[in-house]
Amino acid sequence: MISYSRPQFWQRTWFTLLCMGVAVAAVVAWWMWQGRSAAASGDVALAARVSSGTAEAAARAGLQEPALLSDGRPADFSAEEWGALKEAMKQSSQPEAELKRVVAYLRFQKRFDQWQGLRDSPDTGLRRQVAATLVEQVPERLKEGEVTMGEAQLLLSALWSDLEPDEARRRQRIEEGIKILQAAAPQPDADQARREADRLTEYKRRESAIVLEYQSRPETQRDPAWLEAQLDDARRAVYGGN
Repeated sequence: MISYSRPQFWQRTWFTLLCMGVAVAAVVAWWMWQGRSAAASGDVALAARVSSGTAEAAARAGLQEPALLSDGRPADFSAEEWGALKEAMKQSSQPEAELKRVVAYLRFQKRFDQWQGLRDSPDTGLRRQVAATLVEQVPERLKEGEVTMGEAQLLLSALWSDLEPDEARRRQRIEEGIKILQAAAPQPDADQARREADRLTEYKRRESAIVLEYQSRPETQRDPAWLEAQLDDARRAVYGGN
C-alpha cells in the first residue's frame, strides 16, 4: 500500500487511487502523462484522428461522454489501461462501484488539467465550456472525499470567474454553489472542520488584500496575469505546495 501526505488538490494527480495497489497507480500515471504530453506537443495528430471519425479520438478531444467500444471499455481508455484498472479493482470489496468512481475522478482531473492549460488560449469559448463541466462535477468529487470543502470552494470561485463576467451575478452563483457543496460534503470531525475553516479564512484574507491592491492601480496598470499569479501564490502559501 502507498501512503502519502495530503497535498493541495492541484498538486495531486491521482491521490484518490493511492489506497489501491501499485498496478492501478502506474496505469493512472501513464494515462495522465499521455494526456499532458499530447497537449504539450499539440493536437495535430489528434485532430486528424477526430476527422477520421474514430470514437477514441472524439472522446479524448471533445467534451461529450466517451462511447463504449465493442469490448465494453470507454473510448478514452486503451485496452491495456482498462485491463489494468479492472485487475486492480479486484482488490476492492465493491470493484464495479470503485471502478466507476476512479474513472470519474480520472476524467475530472484530466479536464481540470485541460482547463488550466487553456489559461492563455485565445479560445475562451472552449475554456468556458470546460469550466462549466467542472462546475457540475465538483459536488460529486467533494462527496467522494477527493477534494476538501475549502478546495472545492476555491475551485468553484475560480471556475465562475471564467463563466460569469458580472461580479454581482458571479457572487450569487458562487453562493448558490457553496450551498450545493455543503449539502454534498461528508461530515468532518470537529478538528478537521476547524482547520479547514482557519485555512479558508486565511486565504480569503490574502485574497482580499491582493484584489484590493489590484483594484487600487490605474486601469492601464492592471495585469490580470499578475492577479492570477498572486492568487495562485496565496493558495499555495495557505494550502501548501511549491
